[in-house]
Amino acid sequence: MNCTLCTTPLTDRIDESYFDCPVCRGLVRDLRFYPDRDEEKAQYLAHNNDVNDPRYQKFVSPITNYILQNFNAGHQGLDFGSGTGPVISKMLLDEGYDIVQYDPYFANHPQLLERRYDYVVACEVVEHFYDPLKEFQKLHGLLKEGGTLACMTLLYHEKVDFETWHYRKDPTHVFIYRAETFRYIAEQLDFSGVHIQDRLITLKK
Repeated sequence: MNCTLCTTPLTDRIDESYFDCPVCRGLVRDLRFYPDRDEEKAQYLAHNNDVNDPRYQKFVSPITNYILQNFNAGHQGLDFGSGTGPVISKMLLDEGYDIVQYDPYFANHPQLLERRYDYVVACEVVEHFYDPLKEFQKLHGLLKEGGTLACMTLLYHEKVDFETWHYRKDPTHVFIYRAETFRYIAEQLDFSGVHIQDRLITLKK
C-alpha cells in the first residue's frame, strides 16, 4: 500500500490498523479496514449533532471564532463536509454571514464546488479523506487568492497513547495527521502559510 497523501510505499506500522508514513508523517489506515459507503454513512447518522446544542456550538467555536475575527459578512464562505448538523453554518448565518454547505452525503450540491470562496471551513472532516491529496487539491482550488482554509482535527503526537485513543478507534478515520503532515501539505500545494493552534489548523492560499 502507498500513502494516500504522498504516495510513499508504506512498510512501517504504528499498530495493526495504521501505517506510519515516514515522508508526510501521516497515519494511514490499512485499506483492508476501510468502511464501505453504507457503513460510513451509518456512522455519521449515529452522531447526535443538534445545531442548537450549546456544547456542540462550543466544540466548533475554534473555527467560528476564527471566522468571526478574520472575515466579515461581505465575504463568501463554504462549509465543506457540513454533515448532518451544520452547526458552523448556523452560527455564522445567525451573525449575517454568507456561507453555503456542501457534503457528499447530506448536502450534495456539486455546483457549489464550481465557485471560489474567501474562506472554507472543514470541521472534523479531513480525517475522513480516502484520497487526502486529491481532497486538499480541491480545497486549495476552492479558495480565492488570499483565502483561508480552516480545518479542525485532532493531531497525533508522541504523548498520545495511540492504542487507546478514541480518534484511532473511529472506523471512518482513515487518515490521521501530525503537525508535520500539515506543513507537508502547505509546502506541496503552495499554501503561503500554515498556522496550528491545538486542533485548529489554518492554511492561507
